[in-house]
Amino acid sequence: MLETPEFAEQYTRAERLRLALIILPPALALLLAAQLWFYPWLAAFSATARCRDIGGVNGIVVLNYGLFVGLPLLFAVLAGLVLGVPGYRSLRSGQFPAPGIKVFSPRRIVRGWRATLYGAAHLLPAGCLLGVMIWGCFAAGEMVAKAQASPVECAVRLPETPHLEAP
Repeated sequence: MLETPEFAEQYTRAERLRLALIILPPALALLLAAQLWFYPWLAAFSATARCRDIGGVNGIVVLNYGLFVGLPLLFAVLAGLVLGVPGYRSLRSGQFPAPGIKVFSPRRIVRGWRATLYGAAHLLPAGCLLGVMIWGCFAAGEMVAKAQASPVECAVRLPETPHLEAP
């Protein structure tokens, strides 16, 4: 006798709308702030990073380690929170989606080795990004060693960097 498939609990229409109204406005505001203020500031700073210091640390060091270590670490933490927590719960429970997890569209509950595979696949992005971060530690160190500013280059007056304030 065949068993009827078991489905995970779905979000209601009202819950989906509430989640969208909670997540979308801050995400759009962050995107707008990045486009209007952060990216122009970063472009101006990176042009003269060799000759600048931030807290006693050369700007090129801050820029390289921020790009090759900080950014992958940030994305690894985000991937760990968004994908890793449900993946870990799925590995512990032996079913995917884990008990108590709501889904947006109809999703069959999977058990056994497939659930283990799905749970492990959800942990993979955070692990890969941590690997990129470890590689970035060494790559940034090599780049910093090669990027020594000459005194003549820094003797020229530096252009003003736009500040992170409202236009």
